[in-house]
Amino acid sequence: MRWLFLLPWLLFLLGLLPLAQGEPLGQVERGLTLFVVGLLLAAVASLYSRFPVGFRVQFALVLGLGLLALTLALESALAFTGREGSLYTALSGALGAATLGAAFFLGTGREAPLLPALEGVGTREDLLRLAGALEGLALRRELVLVYFSAPLPPERLMRELRRGDLAFRLEGGYLLVLQGGRPEDAAGLLKRLKERFPLAAYAVERWRGGSLERVLARLEAESLLQT
Repeated sequence: MRWLFLLPWLLFLLGLLPLAQGEPLGQVERGLTLFVVGLLLAAVASLYSRFPVGFRVQFALVLGLGLLALTLALESALAFTGREGSLYTALSGALGAATLGAAFFLGTGREAPLLPALEGVGTREDLLRLAGALEGLALRRELVLVYFSAPLPPERLMRELRRGDLAFRLEGGYLLVLQGGRPEDAAGLLKRLKERFPLAAYAVERWRGGSLERVLARLEAESLLQT
């Protein structure tokens, strides 16, 4: 989600709200220190919005760090205005720590969770939106990518896919992401498609991580060599 990078900044600004209700008469030096640390933490949390992991893990990381940034911003504002810490600082800190713990459990384990299925065949915009999550998943679980060109209606293609497989319609053809698949599964799928539709060109790759744009460019170039 492209908006995710804004979340920690909004939480950080939310923590500074007490400044609007009081004069800076308190511990200015301590408040300034907390402000700078909170600002840096919000910046780090914003960078994690591009971290190559699944969306749930990514969201939990950004939210957890953002809540800790909110805690520091709130402590900073209270220090500036000479007020004592409140229940809100303890609550936001505890929620931030709990959310980071949830990110750990979501991002570890014997298997990375599969991405949820799309409603039908996705577009190139859908593929770009999921790029970070797919790149993160490929680092933890081998994905099989199939790129092919064929005059095939999207709804007909969906009948050939298994549960969990993702399909995207691009300018020159279709890209399939077999999340739990093996190369043999890709071979069986291509065999069925060849029997029922005229495939102009196709390419298959076992993807173990890296840039989605680069691997897609390789697949497109390989299929173009066949035409």
